[in-house]
Amino acid sequence: MTFDIVALCRDNPDPGAMIAAMVAAGRDLRVDTVSHARLIQLYHPEGRLLLTIETARLVQVPGEVRRLLGVRGDDVPHPTWWVESRAPGNDPTAEEVARRFTHALLASTGGASWSNR
Repeated sequence: MTFDIVALCRDNPDPGAMIAAMVAAGRDLRVDTVSHARLIQLYHPEGRLLLTIETARLVQVPGEVRRLLGVRGDDVPHPTWWVESRAPGNDPTAEEVARRFTHALLASTGGASWSNR
């Protein structure tokens, strides 16, 4: 099972914010893209996939984030920019990279995060 984490960004995560968050996730990581699927992938220097990041999607429907993720409270911005990341579930390094990326992204955009653990 994968480790899934979602950044629920208050502000649009522009390319500068995304790049800064990827650098914060690990300066030595290799970056690749899957352009037809609008994905960014971060790899360990030895070639192991650590994180797949989807491009941001604007969620404008009131209550939709709460419905999809089951989150409660007022910390979920509305509207929100949804940036979902997925890491291999049995790799503690990958989960750490995913958390660092998400926290760095939210430090620049504001918002909240959700993860499946």
